[in-house]
Formats: sequence, structure tokens, C-alpha cells
Amino acid sequence: MATLPHLPSLNFHHLQYFWAVAHEGHLTRAAERLHVAPSAVSTQVAKLEQELGHALFERVGRQLVLTEAGRIVLDHAD
Repeated sequence: MATLPHLPSLNFHHLQYFWAVAHEGHLTRAAERLHVAPSAVSTQVAKLEQELGHALFERVGRQLVLTEAGRIVLDHAD
């Protein structure tokens, strides 16, 4: 099981963008939901992954699917 440090001190924007992607399953739809460019969402999610040291999504076709670490972070975000 993935161990994720720093969950209580996560950056709000990183978490908000991650949450939107996790619920939409697509970066572009998450960007539309947040009214920002897809590149902004991608950057914020990448920063969160870097901060945690874990990939949060894996690409399955055109969809983004949560990794085990991603499910842990989503539970925290929800």
C-alpha cells in the first residue's frame, strides 16, 4: 500500500485540480469544469504528484484512472 506524507498540508489548488480530474476522468473535462486551460490542470496535478512522490493517475486509453496513491489522495480530498 502506498504511504503518502504531507496530506494535511497539501496545496488547495493542487488538490482542487486533482479532485476535478479524478471525478471527471479526463483532463479536458476537468479544465472545462474549473474554467481554466487544460495545461493549467496538468501542471497542478504534476506538481501534486511531485510533492507526494507518487503517480496519482495512469492513462488507460484516453481516460485517466486513479492509482492506489490517487485513491488515497481522493479519499482525503473528498
